[in-house]
Amino acid sequence: MVKQERAGRTRRAVLLAAADTFADAGFESASLIDISRRAGVSKGALYFHFVSKQALADGVRAAAAREIGSAALHARRCGGPAFQSLIDFSHELARLVREDVVVRAGVQLGQGGRGGAADAWCSLRSVFGRLLERAHAAGELHPEVDLRRAAELLTTLAAGLVLLAPDDADRLRPEAVHSLWTAALPALVPAERCAAYRI
Repeated sequence: MVKQERAGRTRRAVLLAAADTFADAGFESASLIDISRRAGVSKGALYFHFVSKQALADGVRAAAAREIGSAALHARRCGGPAFQSLIDFSHELARLVREDVVVRAGVQLGQGGRGGAADAWCSLRSVFGRLLERAHAAGELHPEVDLRRAAELLTTLAAGLVLLAPDDADRLRPEAVHSLWTAALPALVPAERCAAYRI
């Protein structure tokens, strides 16, 4: 049991060090020696858990996907107005990318052509779509809103925030997400309901 706990701690340390290195230097420039030093483990210990730099990148992406998936599940299970859950989820997504280096690195790796980016955005669109369906069923949306197009719009806005964030960290601040909702809310929700949501 002690051995398993130690192995788990080592694996987490290596993943965190890899995420830090990938976020700072990018996948191509990151070296396994730098990652093992950051993690405080030998290169042999690193290879015990991850056989290559690509395996490490896959591990970081998978860990990021779990964090985002957990936030999405929370949003879908949350009580209260569905549209508020959607707004809250967008803020949580921005916070994760802003504050969690594993999520940030995982998203950056996904955009670098190493696979998974299309699947990630498709999953996000699915979350937005389900929350919009709930909001529609509860009468929270304009009756004429096209749910598929609305989900695509929200996914595009989220992707824009995330993809532009490395060049401008302020894009993921709560004020930036608030500004997007200030613009998008009237297109999706009747005017008399807009004031009911915390954006």
